[in-house]
Amino acid sequence: MLHERPDGSRIEVAVDIPPQAQRIVLLNNGMGMPHEYWDWVCGALPADMGYVRFNPPGYGLSTPTTHYGLERHFALLQELRETYTVGLPLVLAGHSLGGYLVAAYASFHPGAAEGVSAVVMVDATDVAQLRSSRRSEGDRWFHQSMLMERVYALAGLSAFRPALNKNQTYRPDTNRSFTAFGAEPRTWAMTHRDYRDAMTYPALTALDVPLSVVTAENNQGDNAEHHAVQAKMAALAKSSRHHIIDGADHESLLTVQAYAETVAEVIAGEPPAERTGSERRQSAGDRPAAKTAACAERS
Repeated sequence: MLHERPDGSRIEVAVDIPPQAQRIVLLNNGMGMPHEYWDWVCGALPADMGYVRFNPPGYGLSTPTTHYGLERHFALLQELRETYTVGLPLVLAGHSLGGYLVAAYASFHPGAAEGVSAVVMVDATDVAQLRSSRRSEGDRWFHQSMLMERVYALAGLSAFRPALNKNQTYRPDTNRSFTAFGAEPRTWAMTHRDYRDAMTYPALTALDVPLSVVTAENNQGDNAEHHAVQAKMAALAKSSRHHIIDGADHESLLTVQAYAETVAEVIAGEPPAERTGSERRQSAGDRPAAKTAACAERS
């Protein structure tokens, strides 16, 4: 489905709002990821919850743009919610850089927090930490990898050696769409652009809506440092909850169905209330992710 914007450009969207919907989640992909990344999450949402997900300009079927950046992304989020969320209570959820983007929208964009019942940051990017990595070995590796992925796509090799969804964890039609997305050279040019832009984004300081932070336990690199950064995000709001999903890494949070279903439970659950003291509990259930999803609430 293509959403036509006032300037004539188009945005690729997937919208499912059942007649009985009492609330809606607006889903923001991670950097360089297609909206299909949310498939397992969307399939696990309750019947009374609709969803809107999209590909930003330049990704998938969305019209490219030379200049983008934070304010233009906020304008797109605002436009999508005004078009599709029909006045229902709204949850904003994002993965990776998308987690930062929805929280920044709720925090910085005038009036954006109105009507938002909760923000869910799924293993979200800390832009201050990202900025501090400039010219580091990891930063150089990212620039080189984006260049090489674009070369692979231009050479037609990405269809045989996909960089995304290597384990083909989704349904066959979604797997094919993932492969086509990664085989488009523009995908990697846009990802490189977004990475550079993210280096300039302002750090989050406070969030005046209930916040749930979902963290992958098995991070690439230093887990302790990763968990500390994620805990700092949970401290952005007075009403917050921090979920740690054991065994999941940054990508498998959404690409492995059991973990994604746990993320869906967080999105669809009651927003955290402001509390005193702290509590840590095990999530109930007999699925692998549910057994190991630790959850902490803070005041």
